[in-house]
Amino acid sequence: MKVALLVIDMQRVYAPGGAWQTPGFATVAGRIKNLCQLYERRLFTRHLAFEEAPGRWQCYNKAFSEINADAEAARLIPELEAIEHLEFDKYTYSALASGDLQAHLLAENYEEILICGVQTEFCVLSTLLNAVDLGFPITLIPDACAGTLPVFGSALISLVRRMPCQVQIKYTQDLLYGEYRN
Repeated sequence: MKVALLVIDMQRVYAPGGAWQTPGFATVAGRIKNLCQLYERRLFTRHLAFEEAPGRWQCYNKAFSEINADAEAARLIPELEAIEHLEFDKYTYSALASGDLQAHLLAENYEEILICGVQTEFCVLSTLLNAVDLGFPITLIPDACAGTLPVFGSALISLVRRMPCQVQIKYTQDLLYGEYRN
């Protein structure tokens, strides 16, 4: 089975001490690192600012210009940066709306795309919904996602459960040790 692990925005800016530090980030990072040992097709995204932002992204660039200018904050966290992967820069919340990821997924024709990362309520959600619209075979790993509030994770699980034909839910332990292991 051709499976890809899609890791959304595990950048230093979201790590403990980062400008947008996200609760649960360290736990999620450990789970993702373990999953990376299981899946050889690893697709990592990085959220970057547009150089020439369209529309309301101009406001975003202005409001967060100092953070966006920090090249170190935009890097992946060290423990994931060191793992072999394909990297896709993106400029919108959805990893499929800008950059080269959508073309890659269409060309590779994965049978399952496992999605995890940060932030649950922005980039993970937006990418997941865009993937559903494009008909990709998406599986959410909710315990390998982190958001600014725990309620966002619960809300995403509730939302996904309403789309059983488009999205599956699998948990890290099941993927690593259970029936889903490939």
